[in-house]
Amino acid sequence: MGRRRENRWQPPEHPEVERPRAYSLSEDARGPDVCHAVTPMAVWAWIQFPTFHVRVKAFAKSWTRDAVLVEWAQFGQQAEAWVWRSAVKHRVLRAERADRDRTGQSR
Repeated sequence: MGRRRENRWQPPEHPEVERPRAYSLSEDARGPDVCHAVTPMAVWAWIQFPTFHVRVKAFAKSWTRDAVLVEWAQFGQQAEAWVWRSAVKHRVLRAERADRDRTGQSR
């Protein structure tokens, strides 16, 4: 009989295959005066990899005037990168949407 995997949603490890790493802006590109979020904000973010781009559900942890530090789940592990501010849009979590609908507030 087969062996049950502990976490069936995590892909199997293949050490011989290097996983792509997202590009992250340099310190010079993102600019000075970094603001850190007390509570990370839910966002959609476009992440750039060497051969493709992908839009992910992420959380904004820090930002400057030009860039945002986003964190997301990638291959079952936490990943983060600095991206241009224009690559990030706010998103609403389900719990926040339910609370807003219950109180009758509109966006």
